Amino acid sequence: MAKISLVKKVKEFWDTGKPPRHAAGKYDFKKKFFTVFLKSMGLLILGAALGYGFYYFFSSQSAFIIEKFKLLQSFFGISQYTQGMTFDRVALTILLGNFISTLCYVGLGYGRLSLPVSFISGFFIAVFLYSGLVRHNTVTIPAEVFILSSVEMLYRVMAVSTGEYLSRNGLGSKVIPAISFSIIFILFLAAALYEVWQIF
Repeated sequence: MAKISLVKKVKEFWDTGKPPRHAAGKYDFKKKFFTVFLKSMGLLILGAALGYGFYYFFSSQSAFIIEKFKLLQSFFGISQYTQGMTFDRVALTILLGNFISTLCYVGLGYGRLSLPVSFISGFFIAVFLYSGLVRHNTVTIPAEVFILSSVEMLYRVMAVSTGEYLSRNGLGSKVIPAISFSIIFILFLAAALYEVWQIF
């Protein structure tokens, strides 16, 4: 009985809000997704600007926070490389860490938290990046690190936006989440492989 009920609930979710057959209906679903995505991206950029401001005025405190609370890094799929780690272990750590992190973003988006999550993510990714200057005693952020972080945050914003889109609209339009998840997967894989390539 429980199994039948579960199947019924899954089918109801799948069929929720079937899209109108006219073009305006399809456009409406696209508009809903891009509205969530653009708001999330805007708050990510605002959070990053404030994160940079925090680092600018409190650089030593930023480095201390990152060193003290390294657990925060796992939320962004960041794991530090230690000397002697094998290629297989590094690749698995990066792929698994980023995959779990991305699933968390989808889940938080499904909980309709895309806007605060995007803002907080922007703030902390900026603090992570710039505090590295203090922690590693360098004067500039390497271009490849900046590009990699930007790509990772892009697909995470897409993940959290897709989660919220699904929460609000179900699978009324199956094409939009399918395209979004495909882009997320491609960016995720490209970023992970690029990171492994940079290490080795």
